Amino acid sequence: MPILCGLFCGIWRRCFGSGGWDIKILKIRAIQHVIGFASIFACLVTKYTLWQALIAAGLVQCLYWARSHGCCFDFGHGKVDVKRYEQLWYWKYIKKIIPEKMWYGYDCDYFLMNVRYTIPSILVTLVLLSAPVLFMGFALTGMYALCWIAYDFGWIKKPTSTAEYLGGFITGLLLVL
Repeated sequence: MPILCGLFCGIWRRCFGSGGWDIKILKIRAIQHVIGFASIFACLVTKYTLWQALIAAGLVQCLYWARSHGCCFDFGHGKVDVKRYEQLWYWKYIKKIIPEKMWYGYDCDYFLMNVRYTIPSILVTLVLLSAPVLFMGFALTGMYALCWIAYDFGWIKKPTSTAEYLGGFITGLLLVL
């Protein structure tokens, strides 16, 4: 079951990230959220109680997937858009932790992605009482970073879409391990 959930979540995550693969009904964000919630719930209800599955599916869909990763997903490869960084609710706190010379680069983006995806992972871990779920945020951030490194070496051509497939797979897998 974990592999099946991983495959389904990987495919769905890419669909969500791509805006619905040019399929008219899948371009509707509300439909994407319903499909995301239902797929995550379907995976979770096979292992957890109904209430745990409902709450965790809501947290994963609303906080883990639906919240934008904004400017930091490209790990310093894109054009720096300071306004996008400032839209992150945690940016003002991060600026106090990270030296200014490191803002807007690979290291900062890596840290931001970890914060962005690990905080929801902690909440889901508390609901499911499952240690593997705690590592979802770290795993997803690592997947994006590895895809950008592979891109830099010329091994892959589309780091974002590759990271979405792999990140969705890892997330689906960890949710039900």
